[in-house]
Amino acid sequence: MTAPLPEGVSAEAMSSAIERFRRIVGDEWVFMDENLSPYDDPYTISNDEDDYKAYAAIAPHSVEQVQEIVRVANEFGVPLWPVSRGKNFAYGGAAPVMSGTVVLDLNRMNRILEVNEEFGYALVEPGVSYFDLYNYIQDKGLKLWIDVPDPGWGSVVGNALDHGIGYTPYGDHFAMQCGMEVVLPNAEVIRTGMGAMPGNNTWQLFKYGFGPYVDGMFSQSNFGIVTKMGIWLMPEPAGYRPYLITFENEDDIEIVTERLRPLKVSGVIQNGATVRNLVLDAAITTTRSKYYDGDGPIPPSVAKTMMADLDLGMWN
Repeated sequence: MTAPLPEGVSAEAMSSAIERFRRIVGDEWVFMDENLSPYDDPYTISNDEDDYKAYAAIAPHSVEQVQEIVRVANEFGVPLWPVSRGKNFAYGGAAPVMSGTVVLDLNRMNRILEVNEEFGYALVEPGVSYFDLYNYIQDKGLKLWIDVPDPGWGSVVGNALDHGIGYTPYGDHFAMQCGMEVVLPNAEVIRTGMGAMPGNNTWQLFKYGFGPYVDGMFSQSNFGIVTKMGIWLMPEPAGYRPYLITFENEDDIEIVTERLRPLKVSGVIQNGATVRNLVLDAAITTTRSKYYDGDGPIPPSVAKTMMADLDLGMWN
């Protein structure tokens, strides 16, 4: 089913824009109608099938093509919805917030442009997933760690721009980005930080450069389309030991938080410590129906059984 046209965009304008998009990227990289299912929200909470529907999707493979697409979109007044890989499931996926938008799918821009072991950084395009970067580092035998959120299929760039977090001391992903290439709404390209200086070789080393720090404008915003990003990588440590502490009672959450807080604030705990509920951790290895198929919350007696079977606490 075709999505309704965006407000203020005529059928003629949209048709002309789509035809121009085809000339830019080729027919096979413009998707419409029955080919738009990857751009639906798989977990939508809306009852209206017209909500969060893309009119079309277009997949460029270079920053030059992104610039051309933005110019055409401006010419015909067609709104764009950029996604890096569109894998942020349960938060909308690749579906646009405004129905009728053309999704700008950056998944084909998936080059790992540089990984520097000595200085601990990577320069990647938006289509590069955590799996891609991990496999590259392993294949090259580099002594570097990447910091991964729960799903490794997502975009390194996209997760940082959405303020995603991980678990190592490098877990604040936007704080670990250093240097962006951005296509602005007028189709001009800028590079932030030291990348703004021609011939500079410290783009991924010093994020502030000279003058105002503008990178935050491009996180969770529509002020530009990020086509390259530097990300700092952690030197592989000499050793590490993961650990899990379990707490039996639901009301233990207060004391758990109060014990962890000073350790985190003082830097004794440097990584991303998490406190997870029984049901969240149990869902990794089992199903709710195995223990309880009734309505409402899982009863305390069932929770006790799950804790014993799975060697978990109410809080972990």
